[in-house]
Amino acid sequence: MRNMTRNKKPLTFKVVATLMLSLACSIALAQPFPSRPVKLIVPFTAGGSVDAVGRAVGQGLSEQLGQPVVVDNRPGADGAIGTAEVIRSKPDGHTLLVATNTQILAVPTLRLKPPYDPLTALQPIGLLGQSAFFMYVHPSLPVNNLKEFIAYAKANPGKLSYAFGNSTGNLAAAQLVRLAGLQMTGVPYKGEAPALPDLISGRVQMMLASTTSMLNMVKDGKLKAIASIGDARSALAPDVPTFDEAGLRGITILPWIGLFAPADTSPEIVTRLSRELTTLMRQPANARLLEQQGLTPAVRSPGEMRTFISTQLQIWTRLISEAGVERE
Repeated sequence: MRNMTRNKKPLTFKVVATLMLSLACSIALAQPFPSRPVKLIVPFTAGGSVDAVGRAVGQGLSEQLGQPVVVDNRPGADGAIGTAEVIRSKPDGHTLLVATNTQILAVPTLRLKPPYDPLTALQPIGLLGQSAFFMYVHPSLPVNNLKEFIAYAKANPGKLSYAFGNSTGNLAAAQLVRLAGLQMTGVPYKGEAPALPDLISGRVQMMLASTTSMLNMVKDGKLKAIASIGDARSALAPDVPTFDEAGLRGITILPWIGLFAPADTSPEIVTRLSRELTTLMRQPANARLLEQQGLTPAVRSPGEMRTFISTQLQIWTRLISEAGVERE
């Protein structure tokens, strides 16, 4: 009896410790989401269109989730710095990322040593909208539509040049040149804004760009907008046809903004966030805000978003190789 008593003591302690640990884990897992403020990382400086959209989404989610959503701007390295912070964060839904195709597509495909794989490091929540992207040409060109531009460029091989200030503009222009069978020279700039003076002066004759302020240049007669990328015309310039409408199909480089969480975020949290985001994006006030920022409202489920990203990664990788775009 004495030995049996001594043997029971450590066994009882282990059982109690195990039960207490299980109970603590159950309590932690039972905490409803969200249980504290949500951090929304925007990998751009404050004041831009992505920041404006991020803050609107943050305010809306805060009202719907019942917790503060704090926007945290983390610019740098084409947004890879802010993206990496989300990837490293705990996958509990309390740290989210507002990202564009630059962070999700350009960084992984244009780097010789990609810092992350977006399909394994991040969990898509949904799409916020597709960015307006227009084809601008200098008014000195005797063209008023895409067919006339292609005909003129073919009649003047090697004499025209196009500007690009980001990876999306670069690949979209390269895709246009290849699809139309043109001979044009690409001229890189450190952003769309630095390229604008040369486009207005006619030193370069064409540019595919997202800078919606260029539409004011169109109104003033300093530029022509002859086509837009996307499934539908932009509300900012409803008279400008899409590339498909203008007669050139196959422009698949689509600029967009989406919401992401770290990988391994639970399906329950992802479903909740997706549902709240869909409700938010369908509100008329938010749709108008997106349009003011040059975005076309669009909704995709997490699964649809993942398929879309996978397809876009394949397109970017193939086009980078075919166009001979240099990777850094």
